[in-house]
Amino acid sequence: MAAAPLPAGSESEPKEARTAAATPWCLRTTATNDQTLRDAFTTVLNLSATLDPQDRLIMYDARDENEIATDLSPGLRKRLDPRRNTKPKKPDEQILVCTPFNPNGFHFGKIRNPGERLLTLPLQGATYHVLTNKFPLFSKHMLLVADALVPQQMTATHLNALTELLQATSFCAYFNSWCASASVNHFHCHVIDEFPPVTRRPLVPGPLVRGVQCLTPHGFPGHCYVFDVAHVALVASLVLAMQRDNQPHNLLVTPCHLYVWPKPHVRNPKSFELYPETVGGPELLGSFTVYTPELYQSLDAPSCDELMRLNTAPLPTRFLQTLDDDAVPGANASARSAAHAGPFDVSDGAGAAHAAPLPPSAPGARQQIRESKSLDLHALLPRHVVGAASAAGWRGRRRDAGGGA
Repeated sequence: MAAAPLPAGSESEPKEARTAAATPWCLRTTATNDQTLRDAFTTVLNLSATLDPQDRLIMYDARDENEIATDLSPGLRKRLDPRRNTKPKKPDEQILVCTPFNPNGFHFGKIRNPGERLLTLPLQGATYHVLTNKFPLFSKHMLLVADALVPQQMTATHLNALTELLQATSFCAYFNSWCASASVNHFHCHVIDEFPPVTRRPLVPGPLVRGVQCLTPHGFPGHCYVFDVAHVALVASLVLAMQRDNQPHNLLVTPCHLYVWPKPHVRNPKSFELYPETVGGPELLGSFTVYTPELYQSLDAPSCDELMRLNTAPLPTRFLQTLDDDAVPGANASARSAAHAGPFDVSDGAGAAHAAPLPPSAPGARQQIRESKSLDLHALLPRHVVGAASAAGWRGRRRDAGGGA
């Protein structure tokens, strides 16, 4: 049975999906945007269930009634999902984080079934598509893909677009750089309908990064740097530095915070002894997925902690010190003295993320993000595009959610 895309305007198509462009995304309510994304995913999921496996655009919803999962510790879980073992493996050929876009290779502009395109959204003056993800790892797991044919490199424009999308939802998104679990060299990130386990760890003060005190998840065994969304320009500059150093990296963006995981330049061979897959975004988010009952039984909290320690690294040392006040927008004496002085609680029982209010004198002072999780920072977010350079270094197997093509 051949897969058939939903005709535009059909009764099966969610009403909100047809009218998503009528009102700017950031001006719509959180409830409306959440329902738009969920309806778009569920409609295609239900249609796929009527088709033969080879014709499905979405194989299953990862976190459904059939999920087998165990919480190993706060902020950490393991999952058994033999269904995902049918996902094709990618060849090991990644060396440069900033690998040029190859128009002759697979990219998301080559998808053949228009039903894979759930939504088209203008964000930060650019066009992005929300696509199906054939092999989900998280609830309502979809892809946000640039319409432009550009490589898998995070830029300030992409990062601003991502924060614009998420601040008007209760969704999160993670990004895998090239050489850090990404498998398609066309800009995309993974949009998920849950606050992943790592967000349940309370945020505590971390080191100074370019004059701004960052946060870190309490008890996280590796290196993780967390910033308020008001510091999106700083995070973009850190990503650019890692690109220039050819340092792989993973990111998590929530409606409130940006998590940064720099990766080692060389994969530690011990990692594969503990876990058969590349430790990428999903694992650093606190969710380890295996395919066999034997691996599921053997995977424990100490092994996962060791894997996160082995697969993260410090930021470039030139950033882990106070620089000139003008080095980064917002990195001035007022910000250093006032930013995030108190404890942070990111677990409210419903997956919400809250932060202590910034003092009025601190750059980026804003209203507390609570249940709505929506925030208008458009006046604060730069629109320039961060470029990228490259060096040499990383090899390793990859597993990425990929596309539904």
